[in-house]
Amino acid sequence: MTYRIAAADDHPVVLDGVRLMLDSIGGYELVGVGTTLKEIVAVCASTRPDVLILDLNIDNKNSLELVPDLFLHHPDLKIIVFSAYQSTGLLKKALEMGIHGYLLKDATKAEWVEALKCVGQGKTYLSKYFKTSVAPMFDEVIQLADFPQIATLSDQEKKIIRLTAQGLTELELAGAIFISKHTVHTHKKNIFKKLHLHTNADLVKFAYENNLV
Repeated sequence: MTYRIAAADDHPVVLDGVRLMLDSIGGYELVGVGTTLKEIVAVCASTRPDVLILDLNIDNKNSLELVPDLFLHHPDLKIIVFSAYQSTGLLKKALEMGIHGYLLKDATKAEWVEALKCVGQGKTYLSKYFKTSVAPMFDEVIQLADFPQIATLSDQEKKIIRLTAQGLTELELAGAIFISKHTVHTHKKNIFKKLHLHTNADLVKFAYENNLV
């Protein structure tokens, strides 16, 4: 299987380096690149990548602001932050938002191979820097990495989960939050994908276990 990769950075030389690195690994195809926040949204919509490699600072703007909307429209998308910032605060913020990997821009080819494999298996990968340089708080970081699902949910999705747990049907939900039944159904499909659930019973259990009701 060839994984489809999109990359976002406002420096073309970085994007060229990502392309060369992926070509040298094999099994990955760079299907699109973006150099602005607007281009990132368009590239993800047009190419439907499996993984997005995302720089944190694009045109002096925080690209993490895009993450909730990207997950809303592409619930199966995996995001690897690729940044020069060695900030535990940024790392924690990124994990809270549901990203799947955090690599520093001095990452070796071997680390890229490990990160892409790890994320492809549905796990979270963190740069070796964070594993060695911030060891005292690493357990806390890993806890955040283990529970990214709630962070990927929008306020609307949390409301739908809560009302579903209270026993409302999709039609009743639509009336309660003033949207169409079709929109409710679409939201629930995305919720199931994000949380890797299959039935309303699973969703109700998740809601109670995570204090959403």
